[in-house]
Amino acid sequence: MTWGKRLLYVILGICLTITVWVSALEWVTYDVNHYMTQFEKQGWVPQAGMDQENLAHTAEEIIRYLKGEKDDFQTTAVKDGVLQPLYDERERVHMEDVLDLFNQARLLRSLSLAGILLISGWMILKDPRWQHHWLRTLLFTGLANVDLMILLGLLIWLDFTRYFTYFHLLLFDNDLWILDPTRHVLIQLLPETFFINTAIAIGLWAMGTLLALGVAGWILERRLRKGETMS
Repeated sequence: MTWGKRLLYVILGICLTITVWVSALEWVTYDVNHYMTQFEKQGWVPQAGMDQENLAHTAEEIIRYLKGEKDDFQTTAVKDGVLQPLYDERERVHMEDVLDLFNQARLLRSLSLAGILLISGWMILKDPRWQHHWLRTLLFTGLANVDLMILLGLLIWLDFTRYFTYFHLLLFDNDLWILDPTRHVLIQLLPETFFINTAIAIGLWAMGTLLALGVAGWILERRLRKGETMS
């Protein structure tokens, strides 16, 4: 196989990785049960000053905003016994930046899906052994993502706060993500521990999916080789 074809299969693996990781991001962050589980697990209800019903409503509104189903992040709920808007201007503008990142991630996934289709179509036409190479790409992509998950777990274990800060400095050109837990509801609801557990959930979902695809690719490629040998 030429280096040009090898490069295309590497790009195919990258496109597959992006597609699965963005889908994992959505799967976890769009799941209201994930939020409620974290609220209950960490005992954040007294700190947030809301009961289960209002917490569920607030989580659902966060999800609606991230999906692009509402224009304004502001949410009204009963907090400390008073029906009130939950977020100030700083929190709302920060979430506009977060929504931009979600939109960029969705665009990147769409481009990756297009890349998967185009490269696969080209290889079917140009590579006589495309089935073998496509299935091996699944295997190697799965293995590479196991390494990626190990790295993610290591960073979380070593110093999540440091790398979480680096992440924000890299992706945001302002300091609106720095919130005060004594007065900002957003950080009361979603403190650092929430993001640790969310990152782990996303990583496990993505790695599990890609590893399953990798194992399937390995099994199918072996069967394909065995069938060719017997014929």
